[in-house]
Amino acid sequence: MSKRKCLSQHLTVLAFAAALGIVPGLASAIQPPEDAGGAPDNAIAAAELEVQPSTVTHGLGAASAAGLAAMQSFFARNSQEWEVRWDQRSNLPNLVQGVGVPLLPGRGNKLSSSGLGILGEPQLADVDKLVRGFIARYPEMFGAPVSQLTLNTAASGNFGAERSVWFVELQQTFQGIPVEGAGVFFRINNGNVVQFGNEKVAPVRLAGTKPALDNAQALAAVLKATGIQVAELTDIVNPGKLKIVPVLTAGERPAERYTGVTGYGYRHLLVWELSFRRLGRDATYQALVDAQTGKVLRFNDVNTYAQVTGGIYPTTNTDPESVRGLPFSNVTNGTTKTTDAAGNYTFSAGTATDTLNGKYFAMSDQCGAISLSNSTTGDLAFGTSGGTDCTTPGIGGAGNTHASRTGIYHLTNINRKASGFFPGNAWLASKVTANMNINNTCNAFWNGSTVNFYRSGGGCSNTGEIAAVFLHEWGHGMDTNSGGAASEQASGEAVGDTFAFLETKDPCIGQNFKPGVNCVNCTACTGVRDVQDFGTGGSAVIATPANAKNDAGINCDRYACPKTGYQGPLGYEGHCESIIASSANWDLAELLIARFGTTAGWAAMDTIWYKSLTPSKSAYRLVSGGKCNTAAVVDGCGATNWYTVYLSVDDDDGNLANGTPNGCRIWDAFSAHGIACGARPACTV
Repeated sequence: MSKRKCLSQHLTVLAFAAALGIVPGLASAIQPPEDAGGAPDNAIAAAELEVQPSTVTHGLGAASAAGLAAMQSFFARNSQEWEVRWDQRSNLPNLVQGVGVPLLPGRGNKLSSSGLGILGEPQLADVDKLVRGFIARYPEMFGAPVSQLTLNTAASGNFGAERSVWFVELQQTFQGIPVEGAGVFFRINNGNVVQFGNEKVAPVRLAGTKPALDNAQALAAVLKATGIQVAELTDIVNPGKLKIVPVLTAGERPAERYTGVTGYGYRHLLVWELSFRRLGRDATYQALVDAQTGKVLRFNDVNTYAQVTGGIYPTTNTDPESVRGLPFSNVTNGTTKTTDAAGNYTFSAGTATDTLNGKYFAMSDQCGAISLSNSTTGDLAFGTSGGTDCTTPGIGGAGNTHASRTGIYHLTNINRKASGFFPGNAWLASKVTANMNINNTCNAFWNGSTVNFYRSGGGCSNTGEIAAVFLHEWGHGMDTNSGGAASEQASGEAVGDTFAFLETKDPCIGQNFKPGVNCVNCTACTGVRDVQDFGTGGSAVIATPANAKNDAGINCDRYACPKTGYQGPLGYEGHCESIIASSANWDLAELLIARFGTTAGWAAMDTIWYKSLTPSKSAYRLVSGGKCNTAAVVDGCGATNWYTVYLSVDDDDGNLANGTPNGCRIWDAFSAHGIACGARPACTV
């Protein structure tokens, strides 16, 4: 970085800090950080933010559902073959799923595009218009008028290779300000609406939206509450934006059923959200501040930690290096050319140069610059070498390390695979910087914009030399750029681990992360976690909410609970609790393989996983019983829980009432881990 750019950034921070009246003196790791980063010592997490829908389930065709006034018009026009999960807090349906309502032309109905006034293939604008018409037809089922609902384009679109699934999410707003986590959703399969509902949508009863504090005063409140000095600030990532957040009602405890007045279970606060970085830390700190009182509601680190040809490690750095084509790497040869998926490009006379600055990922290696040239054949072989960290083959510059070569290979390949499921995703089409050989040890992280990997040391391997670590951290980026991640961290870590094992086909996440040292209660895994050991066929006690503290299982009480700043739905440390959901996914993959064979089984798991990513948020929910309680009531019945969403994307006929092709297998895997919902559905042919 130039001195001029450094000075410019510093002056920007000081200018903002001056507004504070003080004289100066995004993110998750692959494992719990041992030093700076992760959940800071001064993390803040206000209990009132932990509000979730409190639902009562009315089964398919139940008389109790027919008695719900808001559902009567819908049932009269359609049928009663629907399950309704009613949110007592809002007095609205959190989830309605069943036989399907025709909305778009598809296998599930006899509609035609012309009959709907659509020219050609439906576009998102067409579907948005149709779901708004649906809301206007049944306004009593929805908690906000159409005028207060804004299309969430990042979470909406057409998904899957066959394009038979649409997701539409409409963000609730109040006086133009978004209500965080609150919106109306529709899931459309084979042309039919098979799931819809309200997630935390409720009347906002604020007196107004004028804050008593400005953003500079909000930052001052954060610095005072956390003991951070303004002189420590190096980068103001987000100087402050106003949001409204749903919170618990006065006197409520989190993780318990709502017992108050029906329809009055969501209170709202106007808040400032801001984020910054500080000197000597990898962390990106984010804060939520009550814009009226200055109370700091949340403060935590939001970083998400965890080739042309070149030698790469296929799985981990104990593998022999394998020479592979480096995909989508930019080559300067008269003009800029980009290699294909196999590392090929068209060479013209002259000099060809590659710096591992690819179309989708740019390698930035702290060991030094990267550059390899050839003026004869145009072949650019970055080579192989022994050693680790800054060891190179002696060509291609000081940054031609194992980490840079392996990184551009694995990161680009997972990016291109995902683009097949998300062809319009802007993040997948953008360029991301991958920082290699950072002078630190035993971790890696995603900070909201870049992926970052550490050198070896402290008993750990170089994290940029392990495929699963790349895939895990990339998974955090994909999670946050595909429509919004869960508000708790265990699901985010399970997302990263699932992406990793889907690519490596290895349940050991990051083999050789700590050479010679198995993860906790793992049998033969020197990575950070083993999702098979805690599954139905594993050697350890199966990972379930009830077994979370079992010393022969995931043993999450080895951390303080609730784990302030980095926890799962149950309150346990996020990386540890994540094993419940990721091992359920592993078990589902094994059930699919047993049914369809290895290749088709993995493909089926890929399809379910990628197609469900956008609407999925928390893997499961804590219904009642309080946090850190293995006897608490836990299920996957939430509208955005993984089990529930999986059924909507697995369906093949626009009718959830008759089961789905893999409904029984999805239920079996998630039920074994205590995070399914209701009765076992049928597996249809």
